[in-house]
Amino acid sequence: MLFATVGQGWVFLWMAAAGALIACWYALLAALRRLLAAGFWLSLAADAAFGVGTAAIFCGALVAADYGRVRLFSILGALTGFALCAAGLFPPARRAASALVRMHRQIFATIRDFRWIKVIFR
Repeated sequence: MLFATVGQGWVFLWMAAAGALIACWYALLAALRRLLAAGFWLSLAADAAFGVGTAAIFCGALVAADYGRVRLFSILGALTGFALCAAGLFPPARRAASALVRMHRQIFATIRDFRWIKVIFR
């Protein structure tokens, strides 16, 4: 079991970088769409390019990181990388991310104050 879990951290980091790259790809296409005042056909082409580019980035990172095996932690790594990059790129996502951070800090502070947690981690 130990040998199966040793490389999971590296796979997660690879996939987080792939998720960040996907978020940057999305931001680039969104800026291009706004710059060109895209109509229906250009928006459709941008959406198709996003789908193809996202699939290529995800599959390429998956092959490079974990020999093409799809595991939950690799998908979560890609989603985490996308969320972190999007939180820095897009103002509404940045506000939502800061609210999530505040919520997580409050939850962990509450858990930290439980007596049985203090006894276990003394």
